[in-house]
Amino acid sequence: MVSQRKHVWEGIGWVGALFSLLAFSLNSLGAVSSQSVEYLGMNIVGCFFMILYAVSKKAHASWVLNAIFLLVAVFALVRVYMMQL
Repeated sequence: MVSQRKHVWEGIGWVGALFSLLAFSLNSLGAVSSQSVEYLGMNIVGCFFMILYAVSKKAHASWVLNAIFLLVAVFALVRVYMMQL
C-alpha cells in the first residue's frame, strides 16, 4: 500500500513536470503565446501537480516556488480574460 501511494505521488509529480515542460517548449518554439489560455492553463496544471508532489515530499522551497508561479499564472489568466471583455 505504501509503495503504491509512493508511485501515485511520483506520477503526479511527473505529470506536473510534463505540463510545465510542454508549456515552456511550445512557447519557446513559437507554437503558443505566453499570454495564451493554453500556455497559462498548462502552467497552472503543472504547478498545481508539482505543489501536490512537493508537499507530499515535505519539500517546502519547491512547493512555495511553484505556488508563486501558480499565482502569477492565475493573475495573468485573469488579465487575459479581463482584456477580452
